[in-house]
Amino acid sequence: MDIRPLQKKKPRVPEIDFLRGAALLLMIFHHTIYDVRYVFNVDAFAFQDDYWFYRMGRPLILALFLVVSGISTSFSRSHLNRGIRMLVFAVLATILTTVAHLCVNWIGVIFFNVIHVIAVSTLVYAGIDYCLAGRRGLAGDQAGADGDGPGGGVSQLKKRKETLTGWLIAAGTLAVSLGPIIAPILPEETYHPLLVVLGAPVAGVEILDQLPLFPFLGYYLLGAAIGHTLYESGEPLWKREGGVLNRLGQPVRFLGRHALLVYLLHQPICLGVLWLLSKAGVF
Repeated sequence: MDIRPLQKKKPRVPEIDFLRGAALLLMIFHHTIYDVRYVFNVDAFAFQDDYWFYRMGRPLILALFLVVSGISTSFSRSHLNRGIRMLVFAVLATILTTVAHLCVNWIGVIFFNVIHVIAVSTLVYAGIDYCLAGRRGLAGDQAGADGDGPGGGVSQLKKRKETLTGWLIAAGTLAVSLGPIIAPILPEETYHPLLVVLGAPVAGVEILDQLPLFPFLGYYLLGAAIGHTLYESGEPLWKREGGVLNRLGQPVRFLGRHALLVYLLHQPICLGVLWLLSKAGVF
């Protein structure tokens, strides 16, 4: 019987946690000022209507978040399970906001936003990984190579990683290129689910934080390619555990480590705090 030693848990990557947390903070800021202006109808934060903010700043923040999420695939063992879990949360977000919209008709509905894009992107990554490395995926090949010791197994694994990285770059570049091609030909409103996924607004419904699959799927896949290149050894690039910068970055890294939970809870918390402030007469 082949008994292999238990694998060590992969270390946290402080720079990835920090970047993910920083992107989350920017996203929370954007959602908060949106709520103030459009949910509570306060004449403030008008700059978010400007071209530079909506067409440049917001996409850059989201692209950073998707790239960092893609890099994180290098440290995940089961992409299919992770993708399915994310998809469940994404569908749950759609159901809950739909119910809230039907009950109070106040906020709007999340049909397809960043959590949906990450879920679909993770499943696409899992599909590419399966096609190139079989049922175990690249993570399973890594475990097998570690157990086999030096030699052919390691060499074969390296070739598969290089092949996977090449496919991720190709698929990611194609997805990014499709974004500006698809956007101009989408209808102004639609009821078709596929067109909604591609970025068309849903007819007759206020949409919250919609995000098209293209080009953002591409940013995720390109991030995954970056992850397999920069973190081929599985070790973090930032290895300093002390110092002022490390201490100052701890709250941001905490957010990055719990990105999914923070993303799911931040909007209800923001709305609750703003509602209390409005009742207190702050605005």
